[in-house]
Amino acid sequence: MRILFLAHRLPYPPNKGDRIRSFRELQLLSERHEVDLFCFYDKPEDEQQVENVKRYCRYSYGERLGWLSSRFRSLAALFKGQPFSMAYFHSWTMEEVLRKAIHSERYDLVFMFSSSMATYSQVTGHLPVILDMVDVDSDKWAQYAKQSSPLLSWLWAREARLLSDCETEMVERSVATLLCTDAEAAILKKRGPAQKIRVVGNALDMDYFDRDSVQISGEIASWQPYIIFTGAMDYRPNVDAVTYFCREVFPIIRKSLPELKFVIAGMNPSREVVELAGDDAVRVTGLVSDIRPYLKGAVAAVAPMRIARGIQNKILEALAMGLPVITTCKVAGGFPKSVASLVAVGDLSQEFAAAVLDAVQDGPKHAAVQVRDALAEHYSPAELRSRLEQLVSEAVSGKFAGQAKQRIDHPVLTSTGRQVR
Repeated sequence: MRILFLAHRLPYPPNKGDRIRSFRELQLLSERHEVDLFCFYDKPEDEQQVENVKRYCRYSYGERLGWLSSRFRSLAALFKGQPFSMAYFHSWTMEEVLRKAIHSERYDLVFMFSSSMATYSQVTGHLPVILDMVDVDSDKWAQYAKQSSPLLSWLWAREARLLSDCETEMVERSVATLLCTDAEAAILKKRGPAQKIRVVGNALDMDYFDRDSVQISGEIASWQPYIIFTGAMDYRPNVDAVTYFCREVFPIIRKSLPELKFVIAGMNPSREVVELAGDDAVRVTGLVSDIRPYLKGAVAAVAPMRIARGIQNKILEALAMGLPVITTCKVAGGFPKSVASLVAVGDLSQEFAAAVLDAVQDGPKHAAVQVRDALAEHYSPAELRSRLEQLVSEAVSGKFAGQAKQRIDHPVLTSTGRQVR
């Protein structure tokens, strides 16, 4: 089949949550189908990465997302009563490129990654659309509203309300909408047709995250003993998690283990995160080329997330590398029971600190074989491949309720902008 894959971010390199998921989907779909990729990228250096996705695509188009223009569109959306997070990704150039592609190619299906790209639904015509929403963004904005100043709280609540209406419409328009966990799906099912909402988990490369194949450097060894948090450090839920941990949890832990350090490993640390390194017991690494040595050197991993849910890849990776993991009930509830049972939880500062102390002093409570078997059962690439193939087959064959199917037959793809074949 021929698939148009539309993503809000270039799915390469797979070094953060959304890229990991979109890359794996692109990779697996390309094994059996012809895939054309259309996406945005942020920085000039990201343009070089377009070359790296050529092996997975028949054709790829990457468009630079202008800093000023994207923010201007978001600002304009405030006055138009529209969600600014969707306006941020709307480009007339991208719309025209997509329109030409759809009218010149024999696409069987549109695979749309992120609700932000639903702004292009108007150009997909009658092609069946599978939308991977990943998680319910409107609920995330609602969580932001609860933890912000009055002005920002009003703005985030407005975005949550407007985006919620759009998400309901997206479910109606798409033949299937994918969420990463049952908890996210439950939120959306209250608003739209439940039969169109499917849960599709992430995939984890168990061979890659194998602690026996990794060596740690002398610098990492000099930090030991330490606990670790991993993730993109300009992402608000991650920033909130580490600042909360450093201010309210870590001081409690250090009363019992004064030699213990805290390593924050991830790209683009915000100013607030960088300032945490003012404490000699806190290390902020910034971008690392390989997260595995940092995980192997740790005695435990923490994910004290208070905002957002979804599948936290940081937890899957830490478990695969043999670490005890401590998180919040909100995050643990997004995992299947066999995986959730592998992590310790604590919502209050004292509870979280006690769970960390227990993990550091006693080590992992579950055998490595048990952990890896549980992860392989739910997050193997083979499982994701099977789910995607089933969805694609059902979408193209018209098995979804109320679905219309149409193929547009024209021979040659032409477009403007950056193109790679």
